[in-house]
Amino acid sequence: MPSLWLLLNHISNELIPVSDNPRFEAELLLAHVLNITRAELLSKIKEEISIPEQFYQWIERRKKHEPIAYILGYTEFFGLKIKTVPPIFIPRPETELLVEEALKIIEIKEKETFNILELCTGTGCISIAIYKNTKKKVKCFAIDINENAVKLAKHNAKENKVSVNFIVSNLFTSIDNINKFDIILANPPYIPENNRDVLPPTVRDYEDSQALFCQGDGTHIIHEIISEARKYLNTDAWLLLEIGDNQRELVERIFQKNGYDNIETLFDLQKLPRIVKGNWKGK
Repeated sequence: MPSLWLLLNHISNELIPVSDNPRFEAELLLAHVLNITRAELLSKIKEEISIPEQFYQWIERRKKHEPIAYILGYTEFFGLKIKTVPPIFIPRPETELLVEEALKIIEIKEKETFNILELCTGTGCISIAIYKNTKKKVKCFAIDINENAVKLAKHNAKENKVSVNFIVSNLFTSIDNINKFDIILANPPYIPENNRDVLPPTVRDYEDSQALFCQGDGTHIIHEIISEARKYLNTDAWLLLEIGDNQRELVERIFQKNGYDNIETLFDLQKLPRIVKGNWKGK
């Protein structure tokens, strides 16, 4: 029986073709199947331990490019454990910037109660993270066209002990425009259809196409949200949207043409344009 060290070296080499961080993934999968933390696993690195067959099954799945979040059944987002179920879109670290900016707006504005609407919620991670990380009173509504995504989001909200109103809807279709919001935000589909073949198989072959791709240049849904959101925003409210890294100028122009003020693009840790926000003054 090989030591954990030798086993992890061997498995890491097998994962090199499908992973940017094969050693970390091997450790994560093994720790999970042994029901211990990664730190506990590393403390036993020189020991010989019987390895459940499930670990090898998981490695075979990963070698076929299946996302590790689907194999584990969860991912972390903004310090929270978020359940993941294929093919529902897996939360990305760069989307945490959307949460950070919403929280800044909430903390800066001199009011204690906020109405928030999230579109294209997927796992519900954005609304859950906002609710969990502010001391002010927030009333969150979160929408997705996918009924299974809404079911998953409700589960994640319950597990993280937050109160979010999840709704099955195609964007604003099921929202009464009597309701007004202080913040509307979304990570919408923005990858152009003709970019499908350049995506890694981990994304292209496993995650929901409806959550990834948008017709034309990828900004069709973004354009619709920017235009329609004006009916649902309070005076001096904000619209925040995640974008593709080559869409900054186009999306900024769409905000401008629709009458938003204080338009700003925020950059992620890789220095790529990630969020465009605009202030609605109620024109």
